Amino acid sequence: MITASIIPSSQKELTILLEEALKKGDLAEIRVDLADDLNLLDICNNFDIKRVIVTNRKKDEGGKFEGSEKDRISPLIDAIKLGFGFVDIEASSNDLFQELIFKKREFSSKTNIIRSYHLFDKTPNNLKEMALKMKEANSDIIKVVTYANDITDNLKIKDLLSSLSNNNKKIISFLMGEKGEISRILCNSWGSYTTYAPLKRAGKTAPGQIPIEILNDVYRANSIKNDFEIYGLIGNPVKESIGYYVHNKLLSYHNLDAIYLNFLVDDLGRFLDSFKDQFKGLCITMPFKEKIMPYLDKIDPMATKIGAVNTIKKTNEGIFGTNTDWIGAVYSIEKVSSIKGKKVLILGAGGTGKAIAFGIANRKGETIISNRNEKKALELSKKVDADVVSWSDRNNIDFDILVNATKVGMVPHNDSCPMEESFFSKDLSDITVFDAVYSPINTKLLSMSKERGAKIANGLDMYIGQAMAQFELWTGIKPAHEKMEEYSMNALKLREELNENKGN
Repeated sequence: MITASIIPSSQKELTILLEEALKKGDLAEIRVDLADDLNLLDICNNFDIKRVIVTNRKKDEGGKFEGSEKDRISPLIDAIKLGFGFVDIEASSNDLFQELIFKKREFSSKTNIIRSYHLFDKTPNNLKEMALKMKEANSDIIKVVTYANDITDNLKIKDLLSSLSNNNKKIISFLMGEKGEISRILCNSWGSYTTYAPLKRAGKTAPGQIPIEILNDVYRANSIKNDFEIYGLIGNPVKESIGYYVHNKLLSYHNLDAIYLNFLVDDLGRFLDSFKDQFKGLCITMPFKEKIMPYLDKIDPMATKIGAVNTIKKTNEGIFGTNTDWIGAVYSIEKVSSIKGKKVLILGAGGTGKAIAFGIANRKGETIISNRNEKKALELSKKVDADVVSWSDRNNIDFDILVNATKVGMVPHNDSCPMEESFFSKDLSDITVFDAVYSPINTKLLSMSKERGAKIANGLDMYIGQAMAQFELWTGIKPAHEKMEEYSMNALKLREELNENKGN
């Protein structure tokens, strides 16, 4: 089940948000911390209160309520008397918990009392011991929520739920914080009674929450089983990636029992050791594309030449690594222009530039490399038999295809351009311009080049090309470009929407 958590500031807002919460969630949690004009009787008359959790969390327990303990427990007692489905009280408030138990008996109420424990700075190793102590009380459900400081903390929650979920006491457990997001997605499949999520437009009520719309529509959280295959992205950061949307939509479209997750990793070795039995395939992003290579059992020749891996897959022989970045770049360019025999100027000699340079060499293009750090350009040129031009001379040479493999022009620096104004003073109708940046899709370089007649290829197509190759490697299914484009565009729109909501 998914519980939609809301924290309204008034009765009017409560009525509006609760209607939406019950429509999108199996249950709804009303955090009454801020609602001064709360009227639970009115809620009774208009909603299915058996599906509603009422809680009033104080500040030192991560809430916003600042009144007395008597005032804090009052709405919970009312909820028990009225027959709401659930009330939630902190394990630290033992006197209030005992009073709720007494009131439940007094009113012969069937309201479930959730006894919750929150730890906001870490996930200790003795979770099971703590949970067993909470089970000894007369609560109907116990809730254990701690903070993830490392991605491996998620496995502590999995172990806790696996060991206690078959017991006669219902348990809710997951992690707070970005590194704990995967527990919020998977906890139901591990045995948690429910997971919690905010409404997308209403904002988060706790750190690390994922909007319910995304849990439902992207991750299919209620459909995940414990035997689902796990794919994902490891990197640091991972928040801005659109892969979680694109790959989960593909997995759903092809009816595969699998899920794709973001893994925010600090220690690569620790992650691989802890999760080695958990995943089937992974995308690799910064800063691990080179660091992961010693951990692999087999690497394809192109990835070895590039010196970086962006995709791994579990096989019978171990973990196989490859690089699909160059495939994506070639895919994007060849949609508008052939590469063989063309002079290709690549701006940038970092990870992206390196992968693209090997891709151009694979397609028999004549490569020229320009980089602010000329030493890096020279090092790469020797590997792909390319010429080098200084950064200051990049505007003054002849070429057929221009590739921007730098981050110049990426959000939030949309007004930046890797080429000088003089480049756009001439007719570019004989030139193809490719920008590996896809946020925004139409960079300043691409829009100005198009105005001068150039054929353009964008970074979104590079993303699509490399992601198609990843999905095919993992599943054996080659996804349609139309689906990839649809999902990628939707993912970018969703990212923009979430970033806007975060700023409001």
